[in-house]
Amino acid sequence: MGKAPGRSERKGISLLELLEMFPDEKAARRWFETIRWFDGERFCPRCGCMNSREVKNRKPMPYWCPDCRSYFSVRTGTTMQHSRLPLRKWVFALYLSTTNLKGVSSMKLHRDLTS
Repeated sequence: MGKAPGRSERKGISLLELLEMFPDEKAARRWFETIRWFDGERFCPRCGCMNSREVKNRKPMPYWCPDCRSYFSVRTGTTMQHSRLPLRKWVFALYLSTTNLKGVSSMKLHRDLTS
């Protein structure tokens, strides 16, 4: 059995590259939407309806489902649903927790992500 690759052989992006990829909240929202609705077909997380519409000036819940008559966002039905953290901070939390070999504590994330 071989050993795992060393640090110099690992592939990935740096924290600076991540900052460039996600300069604002809009970029983070677009990324989460492409991950959640990877084929570009937005659907209602409550009923699965594919006929959802975008609602102008409806910040926390920008989409409307005519079938179940409810508003939703990319957060609806996920662990981020009741979080008040911006999506950009969620991106950085995911990065920090997945790139740390031994995991990262919630208190460390709190210290690193609060301003």
